Amino acid sequence: MSNSVPRRDFVREAIGAGAAGLMGAAAGLTVGASGALSPAIAFAEGGEGGAASAAAVTRDAAGLSYVNTNLPAAAIAEAAAVPADDTALTPADPEIPQVADIAATEASWKCYAAPSPTPLSVKADNVKRLLVVVDYQNDFVDGGVFGHIEPAIAIEDALYDVVKSYQDAGDIVIYTQDTHPADTYPYTREGQFNPPHCIPGTRGWEIYGRVAELLTPEKAIQVKKPTYGSRNLPSIVQNIMDQGIAIESIEFAGVSTTCRVLHNAIILYNFFPDLMMIFDARTTASYTDEKTYEQLKELEGWGFVIKW
Repeated sequence: MSNSVPRRDFVREAIGAGAAGLMGAAAGLTVGASGALSPAIAFAEGGEGGAASAAAVTRDAAGLSYVNTNLPAAAIAEAAAVPADDTALTPADPEIPQVADIAATEASWKCYAAPSPTPLSVKADNVKRLLVVVDYQNDFVDGGVFGHIEPAIAIEDALYDVVKSYQDAGDIVIYTQDTHPADTYPYTREGQFNPPHCIPGTRGWEIYGRVAELLTPEKAIQVKKPTYGSRNLPSIVQNIMDQGIAIESIEFAGVSTTCRVLHNAIILYNFFPDLMMIFDARTTASYTDEKTYEQLKELEGWGFVIKW
């Protein structure tokens, strides 16, 4: 048996041939002098051959590029030079649980309880809540490819209020936008089962209703993703934490609860098992209220905090 244990690093994990681009984008998050995240940040995710660039979001023959418009070309080159293979840590490293500690560690998992949120009145400047709004786009709400979806329309006002409350409190908002180039989507796995939708530059791709006033690259962190879940989210969150921001909780909102919101929630749930994960029943929706309720009840059984 080897006496070393491979260490998984959120930023250095290779994701196909686009790993260097992912690292370049994740490295570009910055915290200003006031402790607030720089808002004008946009990420695009692509398939094989994703490359990093300091230019605006572009698409070449290989697919969408990973892009952070705030990241200098030199920083991208430096990030791309970091080896993608895992680093070995010896069992003596304090980050690796020793054999004697395994039983105690497993016992602590069994009695794990989510922490209580800190009241806003006593929060330190570096303690932030994080809100992730998933795919609240016209194609998934009203008048788009998937038609008129009443439960998704009904959450508009509550979602607007929650996003505004996060922004007014100086907390962090991330929003995702499903992004599918019309000429390549039909050849993807997802494209075999869904009609073309959320095509960049179309109304269907844009954020729906009043919420569009708040979910802009100037006011929140924008993530463009080519499939249900965003593979960039863990690196983005980890990078925020690495810059001295203590994330107290992650709250999920948007559509649909049973698919795209679920995928992104599970990704972050597994990367950050000690963070409180929250759903508000007023700000997430599926095609029917019954499906939303059933999914939230299941998530509650997994340890998510549900605000009914």
